[in-house]
Amino acid sequence: MDRESVFTMEQALERMRGLIGYAGHWTDISSYLPDGWSSDPKKRRSATASTFAASLELAKEGKIEIRQDDVFTPIEIRKRANRNG
Repeated sequence: MDRESVFTMEQALERMRGLIGYAGHWTDISSYLPDGWSSDPKKRRSATASTFAASLELAKEGKIEIRQDDVFTPIEIRKRANRNG
């Protein structure tokens, strides 16, 4: 297996936790892919899958919201609004 083309869910989770504080508006999930990973199809698939899995984990933790307006449209995320006040 080509390890250089694999972006793990743990890496994606760490990256997203660092960036999610800036996501007040709906943002395409592809914006969270690491720099340089969009141009290589193998890397893009790996990074997209890991980033999506990480976003599901963050949604489960109540940190973000996820939406998709229709089938095959971009998946978007944003920081979950503070519901305590």
